[in-house]
Order: sequence, then structure tokens, then C-alpha cells
Amino acid sequence: MADTAPDLTKTLEDIRREAIEARNMTIKTDNALKSLHAELKTVSANQDAFARRTWFSTGVAYLGFIALCVGAVIAISGARASAANSERERLEKQTLDLNGQIDKLKGELTAQASAERAAGEVYKLMTAAPGEERLKGIDALGKLEQAKLSPFLKQVLNDRAAALRKEVGAAVFDKGKAAFRRSDWPETMEQLNRFLSMNPGQDELVEALYYLGNAEVQARKFEDGIKHLSGFVEGDKKAKNRDFAMLLLMQAYDATGQKEKAVETAREALSTYPSSEFRGPFYFRIQRRAGGQGQGQGTTAPAATGQSR
Repeated sequence: MADTAPDLTKTLEDIRREAIEARNMTIKTDNALKSLHAELKTVSANQDAFARRTWFSTGVAYLGFIALCVGAVIAISGARASAANSERERLEKQTLDLNGQIDKLKGELTAQASAERAAGEVYKLMTAAPGEERLKGIDALGKLEQAKLSPFLKQVLNDRAAALRKEVGAAVFDKGKAAFRRSDWPETMEQLNRFLSMNPGQDELVEALYYLGNAEVQARKFEDGIKHLSGFVEGDKKAKNRDFAMLLLMQAYDATGQKEKAVETAREALSTYPSSEFRGPFYFRIQRRAGGQGQGQGTTAPAATGQSR
């Protein structure tokens, strides 16, 4: 027993030491677990905070993306709306222009239809009216807006008017010459003025100017006589009664106070017709001018002559 006591004591000491060490190890392990638990809680808290920040950032990103999309949609919609407005304005303007053109065409068609109706009335007047009443159709033709007629219709009307002038004009001209031979100056002037309004041919025109100017001088309408006799004198320089027309013209110039023109006419007549039966009045008129005897010139017209050109 005495020999085994130290061994037992040593064994107990070892066991006690090991128990203490185990207890210490348990305490250290518990502390380590507590530290680990605290660290886990910290990491978990940090993870939660990170998750919250992540969700917030994601939400902001989504909101920003949505805002960009909405802005893009608004911009695109605005651009399309602007383009649509521009197109609408263009179409409205085009519609207004087309409506204006349509109204213009309608007006032109209405005016053309009215002109064609008037042309029909004119043609009827030139063909169906009795006798010289048809000449009213020529007067109406002059007032007609021929620019609104078709080329064919204008040609028909003008051809008919030309034929009518030739047909009726000859009768009017004959009446005027007959009145001239009767010394019926008012009737002569009326008929021949009507004849001139029909735009006769050059030969008939010049002959009518002679008769009309002669009648006007006889009727003491000197201004009109000068106009028509001048046309005759300049229009046919080979007419056989041109010297008599120049005598009438000279006296008409004197009657209206145009002394220089009277002398010029006398000189031209005397130079052109030195053997004319009227050379005496021409020579006398030139001498009166040369002698300064311009006063007292009579305005009595010489006797009318009905001889033709």
C-alpha cells in the first residue's frame, strides 16, 4: 500500500491536470464558438445591408431604364406627331390648292359655257336674221370673249362673219355710192361708215375712203374729211381721181387753219399732176402763200365728182 500511493497520487494529478486542460479547452472552444457566432451575425448583417443596397441600386437602375424608355417613347411620339402635323398641314394646303384649282376650272367651264351660248346666239343672228339685221351679229361678235371659245368655234364664227361682211357689205357700199351720186351727204356718211366698220378689203377700203372723205368735205365736216381723204391719197397713188381728192384735202386743211399742210398738198399735187384740170387752184394756192395772202381763204368745197378710181 505504501508503495502504490505515490503512483496513485501521480495518476490523480494527471487526471486532474487533464480535466483542467479539458475544461480550459472547452472554455476556449466555447469562446471561439461565441466569436464565430458574433462574426456570423456581423457577416449576416453586412450581407443584409449589401442585399438592401443591391435591391435599391437595382430599383434605381430599373427606374432609370424605365425613365429612358419613357423619354424615348415620348421623343419618338413627339417626332411622329410633328411629322404627322407637318404632313397634315401639307395635305391641307394641297387640298386648298386643289380646291382653288377646281373652283377656277369650274369658273372657266362656266365662262366657257356662257361664251359658247353667246356664240350660238351670235351665229344664229348672223344666219337667221333678215337682211341687214344680220350685221348686228358682227357687232355682237366683236363684243364676244373669243378667247374662251374653242379654236374650231372661233374659226366658224370668223368665217361666217367674213362671208357676211362680203355679202352685206357690198350692198351697204352700193347704197353709200348711190347716196353720194344723189348728193345725199348724211346718207352717204352713214352707209360708208357702216361699210368701213365691216373691215373690207384693201381695194374697197380705199375707194370707200374717197367717197366718204368727199362727202364729209361737202358736208363741211373737215376734220373727218381730212382723215379719210388722207387715207385715200396715201392708199392708192395711181387712182385717176387722186388729184381731185388732193384738191379737197387742200381745202379741208385751209378750212381747219392748217395752212402749211394745204400748201404742201398743193405742191405735191402740182408736181405729181402738172397737167391736171385742177392745176389752177393748186398753183393759185402756192402763189397766195408765197405772196403772204393767206387770209380770206374760202372754205367752199368744189363740186363733188362721182368718178371711180
